[in-house]
Order: sequence, then C-alpha cells, then structure tokens
Amino acid sequence: MTDWISQLCTHVGVHGHYRGFDGQTIEVPRDTQIAVLRAMQLDVCSDTDAQVLLQQMQTEDAAQPLPPEVVVDAGEACALTLTQTAEWKLEAEDTGETLAQGQPTNRISLPGLPLGIHRLRLRSGVRDFTTWVLARPVGAVRLEDHIAERRIWGVLAPLYGLTDGDTAQIGSYGLLGDYAAAMTAHGADFVGINPVHAMGHVRPDDVISPYSPSHRGFLNIWHCDVGGGHTGNDAELVDYPSALRNTAHALADQFASFCDLPDSAPQRRAFETYVERAGTALHEFALFEALSTSFGADWRTWPAPYRDHDADALAAFETTHEEEIARTKWEQWQADMQLADAQDRACKAGMRVGLYLDLAVGPRLGAAETWVKDSSLITGATLGAPPDPLGPVGQSWGLAPQSPLKLRAEGYAGFARLLRSVMRHAGMIRIDHVLGLMRSFWIPDGGTEGTYVSYPFDALLAVVAIESVRSNTIVVGEDLGLVPEGLREKLSASGVYGLDVLQYMRTTTGGFTDTAKTRRLAICGFATHDTPTVAGFFTAEDARVRHQLGVIDAQMLEKTRADRTRARETLGSSDPVPEIHRQLARANASMVSIQLDDIAERTSQQNLPGTVDSYPNWRLKAPFTVDEIAKSEAFKRLAEDMRAQARSNPRRMEKKDGLQDCSDHAH
Repeated sequence: MTDWISQLCTHVGVHGHYRGFDGQTIEVPRDTQIAVLRAMQLDVCSDTDAQVLLQQMQTEDAAQPLPPEVVVDAGEACALTLTQTAEWKLEAEDTGETLAQGQPTNRISLPGLPLGIHRLRLRSGVRDFTTWVLARPVGAVRLEDHIAERRIWGVLAPLYGLTDGDTAQIGSYGLLGDYAAAMTAHGADFVGINPVHAMGHVRPDDVISPYSPSHRGFLNIWHCDVGGGHTGNDAELVDYPSALRNTAHALADQFASFCDLPDSAPQRRAFETYVERAGTALHEFALFEALSTSFGADWRTWPAPYRDHDADALAAFETTHEEEIARTKWEQWQADMQLADAQDRACKAGMRVGLYLDLAVGPRLGAAETWVKDSSLITGATLGAPPDPLGPVGQSWGLAPQSPLKLRAEGYAGFARLLRSVMRHAGMIRIDHVLGLMRSFWIPDGGTEGTYVSYPFDALLAVVAIESVRSNTIVVGEDLGLVPEGLREKLSASGVYGLDVLQYMRTTTGGFTDTAKTRRLAICGFATHDTPTVAGFFTAEDARVRHQLGVIDAQMLEKTRADRTRARETLGSSDPVPEIHRQLARANASMVSIQLDDIAERTSQQNLPGTVDSYPNWRLKAPFTVDEIAKSEAFKRLAEDMRAQARSNPRRMEKKDGLQDCSDHAH
C-alpha cells in the first residue's frame, strides 16, 4: 500500500528520518510529518489528502517546460532545453526590460546575462509559466579581491556593551565608530558585532537577545546615538529598561524638533529621499510598529481586520496614527545614517573591511517580518535543533522558518532584499546557522518533536553570491553543528567563508588542532558569544556556573575541569590567553577573530545557552574604554603577534578605501 504522506513529504522536502548527533537514524512520527506539511500551508490530514495534493503537484510539474528556477553564469551565453515547445520572453530583474525573446521552440539560447534574478515567461499552448533565471557571478566576494596580503585579523565585540565606560547606558553606532578607529591603530581590519536588526517597540517578555529580532530588514534603534543628557554608570551590566526608556524619550524629542523644521530644510529632503528609496517595506514596518503599540507584540492575537490586512481597517488606522508611523520611519533613517557613518569612520581610520555584521537565522514568531503580506516566512512552526548532548530534549528557538515553496514562488526576491539590507553598511557579514540554506529543523506548533526541511540550496547560494558582488561584501557562513554532507564544499566553491572555532577542534590527546591546518577560506577564532572565553574555558567557569545553577551535577563539573586541565597542559604555556592568540595568529585561515573579552582575559561569557534570567545574558559591558584600547598592553602584545605572522594591517591609521562605500546604499 502506497504511503502517500511519505511521498508528499519527499516531494516538498520534509524529511521522514534524519541522522542524530551520535549517528543513529531517527524516524519521524507520522503526526509530526503531517504537522510540518500543514505548517507549509498544505491542507493535509490523511493519506487521501496527500495523494490528491501530490498528484496535483506532479501534474503541474510535468506541465512546466522548465524547472521553477535555473542557475546560469552571469555574462556567459547558454542554452536551455525545454520539455515541450513554448514561446518565451526573458525580463530583467526590477526593470522588466526584455533581455531576449523568441518564437515557440524547445531550445532557448540565452545571451550573457547581467547579475540578477530574471524572469523567464513561457507560454505553452494556452498556459503561462514562469522560470526564474538566477545569473550568478563566479563566486561571492573574497578577501583577495581587495587585499593583496590576504591575511588579516579583527575584533569581535557586542555592540550593546560598547558603552565607553560610563559614557553611555548602552552601546551606540557612534561609539562603534570610536571603538573601530581605536582598534585600527593596533592593526585590526574588521570589528564584528551582534545582529543589529529591529527589535520592535513592543516585545514579548521584554526580549533583549539580538538573535530574536522583530524584523531583520530594519535596524535596532536602541543603538542610536542620542547625544548628551543620559550618561551611563560604572555597573558591569547594561540596564536595559533605563537605557531604552531614555533613548526612546530622547528620540521622541529629536523627532519633534525635526517636525518643526521648514519643508525646505536639507534634513527634510534627505529624509524624504530615504523614505522613497525604502519604499513599501519601510511603510509596512512602521505600520506594524504602530499596530503593535495598540494591540500587542504578536500580530496573531490582533483583531482580525489588522491581523488579516483588511485594507479599509488599515487605512483608517493609518489616518489616526500618522505621526507615530512617521516617527518610526524617521528613527530608521537615523539608525541607517549612524550605522553608515560607523562603517565610513572605520574605513577612513584604515580598516580594510570595517564592520562585520551578523544576519540572524530568523525573526520572532508573530513579529513584524512575519506579518508583511509578501513574506516567505511561516508561523505554523518554529526553527530549532534536534536533541544533542547539550540539549537532550532538543531546542525550540521561537523563530519563524522560511517556506521553500514560498521562496521559489516569489523568485527569492525577499531573501535577496534581506541580504541587501544587511550588507548595505558592512564590509563583511556572517550568516548565522548557514546550514539553514540547505536544511532547517522545524518543530510544528504545539509539538515536541520535529524534523528537517530541505531548501533549494544551489539557488540560495546563487542569491548570496549575487548580492555579495552587488554590495561588494564578504560573506561568512556559521557552519557549526550537525553539518550536512557536501555543505562546506559547496559554500567554499561559492566563495563563502566558513567558521573554525578552536575550542571545538580538539585532538585525541585533549589538545587543539594545529591551526596551520585550518581552512584557508574561513575565519578562525577560539570562541563565540555562546561559548566560554579563553580564560573561562581553561578555568571551566562555564561548568562552574552551570553546576551552581543546577544544570549539571558535580560529576560532570569535575569531568569538565579535568578535560580543561589536560587541554591547558598541551599548550606548553602557563599563560593560556596569549598562547591561544599566538596560535590563532599562525592559523592557515585568511581571517582571524579575537573577542574583546578575551583580550581582557575575562572569564564570563556573553551568553550562556539554556538560561534566561539566571545568567546575565546579553548584558556584559565591554572591558575597555576607547582610550584604554590605545594604551592597553594586551592589545599591543596581540598586535605584535599578528604582525609577526604578517597578519596585521600595515597601513593602519592611513586613510584607505574600504571594501565598499556604504554612504549611498538604501533599502
């Protein structure tokens, strides 16, 4: 008897089984498969439903003269063979200009195409079809495309913590530029920060994790530099309630002053230009922000007219909330200008890459990015991870996945816009959990189990390469965890850098992999924001805290301490922090990242996964002021180690063009 549910799952990319962390095969329950199909908005409750739907899909596929998308090399002529005769016309991305066309044929000869996602319209008989033609470059932008030395280093620091001592309550885009300039004096070529996506005026449970944003296409106004009036304090932790309250009040006052400007003021013209360029996406976001203030953070609980985009209801709401909507647009303009200025200052100070920004894996369920009408995101499931030693029952992240069916239907336009918005003011970006371009783990609403869903990986990689070249931005993929076979090879072939984390790269004797054997096309570092710092690793501070919180028992604590002791003994140095930094400097990897916390030999880490309020996640301030960086002996020693390995920026404070001029980019 045919298992139509399984066959439909295979057809749309829902996995019926997967490999667990220890190699065992996990069979996915039938109920979970059905729930994931329904999360994809496929109306399936039984085998009969699955049979009808699958046969419809197969019939539709058979009728298509070409697949939903084809990937070609930009600038190279090529031929496409159709399964049936069709009249055709190729339209350019954005403009709709006809690039080529022809009479009914079963073989199409395409000229060399410009970079982009172009629309191939096909007419066979009485039916019309669309195939997206993704004209990709040879690969994404690489370091050697711009820097002859091809060996650099940079610093990772959480933006919220860059308060310059007690100068500010929370890190700002202005202070980011100050810190970047100070680090450049030591030879650093980039500064990496946490995601700066819009968090939302209203947030469920006062979420502060930068990896749980409301909308990844817009910016976090918490980090707007609002000038004097609210100095910080000497506490070690960011006081979010006070900082956000004071920032909001200051922005409101500045917006009121802006509204008093005459229509002819240059600031007004600049703002109008920004709004025009940002277009519908900015208006939808600003409207969501106003609606959420009235009805709550999760649009799924709103009254039906606003939840379902009733045109009349939304028009009436806009009329009574014009000022509020305009203020959100103005705030985004301020954030956009300030982030652009931070990148400009980093490059003018001498950084050859500048800002290294982070693209979070997804937005919160029920937040702004999932509310917009043309979104490829779904809200019937959450992204997560299957069970592993650190999470025996699995992980549910509360983030919305992208539907592979919607991605294809829209020609990947939303994904391309998202990349463009994050790359706009960055010399380099990091795609969090880049494994999600090949497959993601979905947990359906109300379920405790999940399964993987496959994505059109080659097409998504082509989009990444297209946008990388368009924005002149290097791309790094966070390829940690259960890495699917072939993923790293394809990323490398596409010019996407990997991420090598030394504390995960251990030998059988308890030491660390020789850094001379790390991947060249990668960023090599010791830690991430989710792992122990160098000093915290060797003192087992993370295990001590987990034991104190009752997460692990005494036996596991002692086992971890013994393991870290062995690791320290293999270093051959009594001072592990500078020794690790020397090993990183010698790495084969093109780029090396050093955490600001590690330069200060801090033992506490920025985030302790599996905790919420029991640990001060996302709150630790930077251990250096801007002036202290210039005088720091630890920074000077690190710079010497990097210089000794021909990794330090020889130009440093000399003015030099960065990887891109971000000043003219817009949404």
